[in-house]
Amino acid sequence: MSKSTAIIVSIGLLAQSLSFAPSGFAASGESAALRDISKIQVDERRLTEAVASRTLTWLTGNSANNDYISVGRLANFFGFVGLRVASRHSLKRSRIAQETLSVLNERQRAAMVSLVHDQMDALKEAQQARHEMNRALEGLLAFEPVTKERFIELGRDYGSHEAELGRVLAQTFGDIAQTLSTDQKQALTAIRVAHVSGEAQQGSGAGSLRLKKLSKADKKELVNVSARFLSWTTGSQEFNDFEVVGKPSQHFGFVALRIDSNHGVKRGAVAKQVMEMLTPSQIDRLRDAAQHNAREFPEFLTVRAQLMRVLETSLSGQRIDTARVAHLGAEIGEIEASMTWSQAMAMLDVRNGLSETQSAELLAMRAKYTAQTDAVSIEDPVERGRQLFAQCALCHKSSNQQSVGPSLDDVVGKPIASDPAFDRYSPALLKYAKAEGTWSEEQLDEFLRSPKNLVPGTVMGFDGYKMTEDRAALIAYLKSRK
Repeated sequence: MSKSTAIIVSIGLLAQSLSFAPSGFAASGESAALRDISKIQVDERRLTEAVASRTLTWLTGNSANNDYISVGRLANFFGFVGLRVASRHSLKRSRIAQETLSVLNERQRAAMVSLVHDQMDALKEAQQARHEMNRALEGLLAFEPVTKERFIELGRDYGSHEAELGRVLAQTFGDIAQTLSTDQKQALTAIRVAHVSGEAQQGSGAGSLRLKKLSKADKKELVNVSARFLSWTTGSQEFNDFEVVGKPSQHFGFVALRIDSNHGVKRGAVAKQVMEMLTPSQIDRLRDAAQHNAREFPEFLTVRAQLMRVLETSLSGQRIDTARVAHLGAEIGEIEASMTWSQAMAMLDVRNGLSETQSAELLAMRAKYTAQTDAVSIEDPVERGRQLFAQCALCHKSSNQQSVGPSLDDVVGKPIASDPAFDRYSPALLKYAKAEGTWSEEQLDEFLRSPKNLVPGTVMGFDGYKMTEDRAALIAYLKSRK
């Protein structure tokens, strides 16, 4: 077997090799309209593109970007992503959900609505565990001591919480599926086939259902769980086991950039732009991480498929083994955390070797897609500032590190343009320093709002923070950074 063959994983063959029965009732008649997802493979090239695109978003973003995750991506165990990819992204979650709810009877719909609330504790715990991983990653950006062992531990915790969320959803889906009549099964299958074949007719769907008492957030989540119910109960193991390159290590803000750009960002195009501005050695470092991920991705898929088989037992009326779910979830989380860590280390190495020109190019690239107005919503101003500082660290490192810009350690109250380890201050900033003396909180606030307005001619490439709360939080953090 060649190296390329070894690292390319056919998800369809993986599902077949596990020799389990299909998860739901067959969706016959749809195959002609679908892409063959077994041909959509995660290989070293795709993984390199993922790491390169994340180099832009992680090094220039903030925690609000990193924490954003698209609907349905947590506990993505129910085949909707596979179905959407196979349908060439023609499926609309809201439309599928409306039509699914219209097929269910009143008791089944009530169970689906109850699930929205019953899953909430597990959903919040999974989100919090993911946020803890993101905070650790941002600690790396801010030069804090974060060990791989600690990060793997956080990954295992996240994986087990995410799997538990999947268990809660799968158990209720299975319970509802046991009550479906033959006519309902046929109607749900027809919905799937109609959409993937492009023959779905416009209609009111569930718009007339009495769901007005639900909050906006609950209605959104009802759409999410209802669409998953349709894809899971009408699909197969092939779709449940399908996973795209963006799911493992989805901690680096690329999804947020896609949303900010109104879906104008394409991973391959961003990756190409990033690679074109990097040196050969920097590109090799990203490829090293991609190769590491390529070795671990098959194991990730294999353990994930084992978890899927456990979740699928609910479709035959069984109770899901909670302990087994937690164990497999932790294993998945460990593998994913290892993949994430290798990517983060590679991106940090690239950041530490960026030239002033490269840093400016990255910031300009980011600005092309988004106005950089994302706010970090944290009550503690120092913690909020810490998360924002991760963005500053693209250019400003600690005093004992080579840096594109001067160190910001102990900068509040410090003479302007006075870092002895930095000798490339712009004439404009040196002139400003003679006139103003030291960095007061007021001056820093003005500078952070718009560096070029306060100091015309500064070479600082960042456009500034528009929100007063963000600037105050960053200054509070800088005061604590000695």
